[in-house]
Amino acid sequence: MSTERVESEVAATLAGSDPIGLYVHIPFCQSLCAYCGCNVIPTRDKSRAHAYVDHLVTEMTLLARNAPTAPVTEIALGGGSPNFLSPILLWTLGGAIERFFNVTSDARKSIELDPRTTMSAHLETLGKLGFRSISLGVQDFAEPVQDAIRRHQSVAQTRWLVEQARAHGANDINIDMVYGLPLQTESSFAKTLDSVIELSPDRVAVFGYAHLPDKLPHQRIVERAGRLPDAHERAALLVLAIERFTQAGYVHVGLDHFARPGSAFEAAAREHRLVRTFQGYVERRADSILGLGTSAISSTPRMFWQNHTKLANWESDITSLRLPVARGIVLDRDDRVRRALIDHLMCDGEVALDRISDLAGVDTEDYFARELDELKEMRDLVIYDASRHRVQATPLGRLLVRNICMVFDRYRPDRESTRFSSTV
Repeated sequence: MSTERVESEVAATLAGSDPIGLYVHIPFCQSLCAYCGCNVIPTRDKSRAHAYVDHLVTEMTLLARNAPTAPVTEIALGGGSPNFLSPILLWTLGGAIERFFNVTSDARKSIELDPRTTMSAHLETLGKLGFRSISLGVQDFAEPVQDAIRRHQSVAQTRWLVEQARAHGANDINIDMVYGLPLQTESSFAKTLDSVIELSPDRVAVFGYAHLPDKLPHQRIVERAGRLPDAHERAALLVLAIERFTQAGYVHVGLDHFARPGSAFEAAAREHRLVRTFQGYVERRADSILGLGTSAISSTPRMFWQNHTKLANWESDITSLRLPVARGIVLDRDDRVRRALIDHLMCDGEVALDRISDLAGVDTEDYFARELDELKEMRDLVIYDASRHRVQATPLGRLLVRNICMVFDRYRPDRESTRFSSTV
């Protein structure tokens, strides 16, 4: 995809009146966890953060060169570890975003934090900048598992961060967990689940470990640490998490997220205002997201594109005052129809085909005749009610909703591939 095509899309998006979101990727971490699947640069050289923020500010000038009018209703900082930035650099970054973009006064501001390296000064700065949504990684508290994935973090460290974040204004705290790691057992994972429940987060994400050593060579460390749980054991761990959290009063949202009743996230799920992105389930605030930083993904109703994943390539384009576009795709009508249908299945567990027909201007049941016929062979997972024009996942299908969605994915591989992670 040409940079000029992306520049045109960015200009049209920022010049409009529809709300947009911003995602800023901070790739640095002080150490590399063996299980990690993110675009991460492990380093203890904090000086690298200064140059990176300078480049981010330049990227903002490239995006916002025509005085944006579109309201920014969401700002998300991810990584890596965004708290690799010093409090001063976080303040600089936050100020630049406010200066270059039309940020609304009630914009949802979220950030991912590493409990092992976050300081009080980080939380104080984030509170002043209006960051009220905090996501922190736990993965697993069991010491053998932490040894295997080379990530050591105590319950005490995590509790301190939760308490300090709330003291500085955070009212939406998420904890990330991972099942399917080496040496995990139902007994040890149950103890981790109980420890997380005691921390009383507003929401929890329980992701399945994606083991892709051919793509991520550092994950071979995980293989050497111990046997990975098989598909049945992974499923048992997920079911255990569902049981523990629902017994504790949490609402099971989608396939791997849980929300405390009365929380903003639970309300968004109940009111069908969730969307599934590369960050998991999030409250829908905008239909367009502009990504900044290396490897950041941008999406609009018409296009997807991604920045360079290599830091040197991203920096080179920024220095040359070019948008750092590595690849992208313009969505045709078929892409848009399928995206709408899959979004509903992923977020609601069901989809009204006549509603998709109204939005897309096609007879959905005729359009997807082949796929709907294929669903008849998946009766344990999904029910197609032709009289009500509705596709609905069964309780088991909600857990395996990716398998249902794959039926409607025109890009799916014809056979199993090591490029893709497990659906459970």
